Amino acid sequence: MNKLILIILLLPGILLSTALAQDENNAYSKQKFEQISTEAGLVFTMTESGSGAGAFFALPFGSLFHAGIAVDAFFLRDSKQVEYSTYYGVYQMNKVNNVYIFDFQVTIKRRLFAEDLDDSFRPFLTGGFGPVFGMNFPEDDSLPDQYEWSFGGFLGGGADITFDKKYFVGLRGQYRIIPFSRRLGETKNHTMFELRFEIGRRF
Repeated sequence: MNKLILIILLLPGILLSTALAQDENNAYSKQKFEQISTEAGLVFTMTESGSGAGAFFALPFGSLFHAGIAVDAFFLRDSKQVEYSTYYGVYQMNKVNNVYIFDFQVTIKRRLFAEDLDDSFRPFLTGGFGPVFGMNFPEDDSLPDQYEWSFGGFLGGGADITFDKKYFVGLRGQYRIIPFSRRLGETKNHTMFELRFEIGRRF
């Protein structure tokens, strides 16, 4: 766990130094990637223990990189929670907690294989780091509500597919690290793998 956190902390500096070196040594890249531009959009997320939604905004730098911000909100299920639907509605069993997690991430994104693939298909690696706020409202009214702050980060990769040169959809998988100092719901560690679907626009 400590190694993953260290990688996330070092990732922005590593990627930035790579970008600056590449732009100094590769004039062809500057000409080839003139289409890189500001990006913004919405995100829908499925995780191992819940779902979420968010938004992002990113500015280009160099010829292959974006730096930006992302905000996300997650609703997490209990590990033994079961949901089922009937004609009369949706019912839940073994529901003990209502955990919500919100984060604000400073992000960096590096495009891959740009010289080999068409601009309409853009694989990438990405990472980020920032503050996290968690809340839990137990189903048992006799238990106190919980509010916790922490710092977290993520590492991931995926691809963007562009439509009409302005709009794109993206699919990525990423590993998100969310450690709290005290228990929030069932556990202190809400680290999870997530699958994210993005709808964005380039400006």
